[in-house]
Amino acid sequence: MTAFAPADRVGAVVTPDAVYVAPLPDGPILVLEGTAALVWETALGSSREAVAERVAAATAMPIDDIRAEVDGFLERLVAQGLLVVAPAGRY
Repeated sequence: MTAFAPADRVGAVVTPDAVYVAPLPDGPILVLEGTAALVWETALGSSREAVAERVAAATAMPIDDIRAEVDGFLERLVAQGLLVVAPAGRY
């Protein structure tokens, strides 16, 4: 099974209001707030299938209403080199 993990040389700082993510050492810093921060935190150590389910449960939204947006956001994070799909247990 695979799960999402931060890419090598990516740092993240989680605060109560946001998640700050950046490729190290030079950035740029991406500020994730609200649902975006929830997706990042939920994705770490989770499979693609589980992320949308957990975000739907946390936001009380129907999974069919949010699955495409969550999957699209995960794909952007991977394309930007911030997340990778790795063997489960890496994170």
